[in-house]
Amino acid sequence: MFKVNQMVSTVENEYIQRLTQMGEVVTYTVAADLFYEGQIPVVAYLILDGHVHLLKGKKIKDTIGGGHLVGARELMNNINAKMSAQIMPKTKVCFLSKSDIQEILDNDDQTSEHLEELLNA
Repeated sequence: MFKVNQMVSTVENEYIQRLTQMGEVVTYTVAADLFYEGQIPVVAYLILDGHVHLLKGKKIKDTIGGGHLVGARELMNNINAKMSAQIMPKTKVCFLSKSDIQEILDNDDQTSEHLEELLNA
């Protein structure tokens, strides 16, 4: 099940494997901006290991770790992000494109039920 907290949701382990099969897994070696406040993310980000800072202006509002999905609701609903996201070095993340998420919604009944809860929150 997904637990929604603004633009971040917690993904239970049983769904992480299915989501990582659909997307591209990358490990960042340096800090980088994933998306900016006010921008519609180009992909959703499933954090597998490491940390991502969520910023409002230039102030860190939250730090999230593995098992969190960021930007999916904004991506699928064309909503501007309320915060920026900055990934930290040695963080492993799975990129999920709009088409990856749509394929899950169309073809994976169990996972799609939980994704729909997130996207409609």
